[in-house]
Amino acid sequence: MLPIGDQNSCKRGSALVTWLLVFVNVAVFVFVQRFGRNEAATLAMAAVPSEIIRGRGLLGILSSQFAHAGLAHLFGNMLFLSIFGDNVECRLGRRRYIALYLLAGSFGVLVHVAAASMAGGAAAEVPLVGASAAISAILASYLVLFPGNKVIVLLFNFIPTALSAWLVIGFWFLLQVLGGLSGLSAGGTAYLAHVGGFGASWFWSRSYKRKEQARIEREKIERLKRGESGGVRWWIVDDED
Repeated sequence: MLPIGDQNSCKRGSALVTWLLVFVNVAVFVFVQRFGRNEAATLAMAAVPSEIIRGRGLLGILSSQFAHAGLAHLFGNMLFLSIFGDNVECRLGRRRYIALYLLAGSFGVLVHVAAASMAGGAAAEVPLVGASAAISAILASYLVLFPGNKVIVLLFNFIPTALSAWLVIGFWFLLQVLGGLSGLSAGGTAYLAHVGGFGASWFWSRSYKRKEQARIEREKIERLKRGESGGVRWWIVDDED
């Protein structure tokens, strides 16, 4: 099921950070990695488990999230980010959104590093690149914050169909778990990085949603006390809180 769109409900302006992240990822692939031909630059940005465990190349935990192994890798990640990122950015605010993207993404990278280091051998020497762990975090937050949304997918790769976000993202996550169980990097994909980023974001987003709902209830009570309508303005959380 290839997603091609979703139900957009944001009323707080454009998804500036989401599109900036897309631009940076594309620019790195084109101008730094030279469409993947500059292997030295790609390796310099990668996270190598054996190096990170020794305390070297720590910048790779972040830089690896902006490098990609090929055009298809980049396209898939940016497609998911552009579809699901805007609603999450709108709901969290730009500061929380970028923090979630980078921190949960870094956690996912570290989960892979830890697993590869425990496996040892060649697994610990394979460089890791890609924004997938960070985008997995965005998917988890989307599922928590917009569980009722519809996602447009190409069923059987050619039939546009609206499906529940629970079904689309849940099926995707199941594939990541199964991939992780089949091997550390089955088919060249670091599934445990995806699972790690998703899990970290899931728990944080659930906590955030509870706090958001509590604030909504407080605002509703305050509006009623002032004799105003009982309606609730949903988009109340700003970056300064």
